[in-house]
Amino acid sequence: METNLSYYNELITKYFLAEATPEEILELEAWVKADPANASHFAGYSKTWRTVENERINAGINLDKEWNSFRSRISASPAVRIDPGTRVPGGPSRILHPASFMTSRVFRAAAVALILLIPAYFFFRSFSTTDTMELTAVNGILETTLPDGTAVTLNSGATLTCPKKFDGSFRHVSLKGEAWFEVAHDNAKPFIIAAGNARIRVVGTSFFVNTMNYGNKKEVILSSGVVRVYYQEKPGETTILFPGDKAEMETNGFAIIKSHNDDVNYLSWKTRHIVFGNTPLNEVAALLTRVYRTSIRLSDDRLSNCRITATFDKQSLESVLNVLKATLDLQVRNTGSGIVLSGQGCNQGQ
Repeated sequence: METNLSYYNELITKYFLAEATPEEILELEAWVKADPANASHFAGYSKTWRTVENERINAGINLDKEWNSFRSRISASPAVRIDPGTRVPGGPSRILHPASFMTSRVFRAAAVALILLIPAYFFFRSFSTTDTMELTAVNGILETTLPDGTAVTLNSGATLTCPKKFDGSFRHVSLKGEAWFEVAHDNAKPFIIAAGNARIRVVGTSFFVNTMNYGNKKEVILSSGVVRVYYQEKPGETTILFPGDKAEMETNGFAIIKSHNDDVNYLSWKTRHIVFGNTPLNEVAALLTRVYRTSIRLSDDRLSNCRITATFDKQSLESVLNVLKATLDLQVRNTGSGIVLSGQGCNQGQ
């Protein structure tokens, strides 16, 4: 936790020094919003920064001129307002009255320092209201093209958040759920996906991401190009994936398990191309449920002994079920809430 906090302290410092990259600013914004404790820490850090800035302001700025400018900006903007007689968050535990509010040189110095923080507030706010878009696949697959030309396919229930325009040195997006990316090539502007605490960095690549894999792990499967995966807290410790590689990343931890991808059906939800090779019926039902987004279950666990070898390409669920029915002598019943497969079962190993 301490290491994590140190990392964000560095980000906050870089932000106030105007040295943070667009990617780091987005990362800091997400961290502040993720937990009230993070927001409180940011506020405390800001207060310390204002104290330091007060000294700088007192030494080299015309306070009366800056204060008058600040007052006119406040009165002209309904979005930011300081009412005399109210408490100032993060400030002394006392009520500010009009007289002391308008005449205190110390408070005017603090208010001028606050000018530095107001743009920061609106900058953070703009990302979630004006400059970003959120795409969600509600009732099926959603195919879209991002502003840079990157093609994305979201599986049902997935959400992608990204800027309306990729400015700066990075193309930064965040994902929840399953998605297929075909990233437009741009050596000068890497494409970075945030998936919880996991990060996926590419230049021009096609790959699959699942942020909700079994076992509470995130999964990345690479089809072409090169991908670097790492954790937000450990950007220097990257694992490189090549075509055919798979990486599993923990949600609560920092392990990255790299292996060869043996799942030929990992994109069947998108392509509707399904391959079964002596596959047990319970695994068949689970995959069909995922692909066709319809609950399919077995009436008896003994049916799991049944196995099937077949290939389906863009066929309807009805067509697939008819093949299962004829091949394994099954009964298919639609209950209204899903489909139930029943039958006499099969001998072990059949």
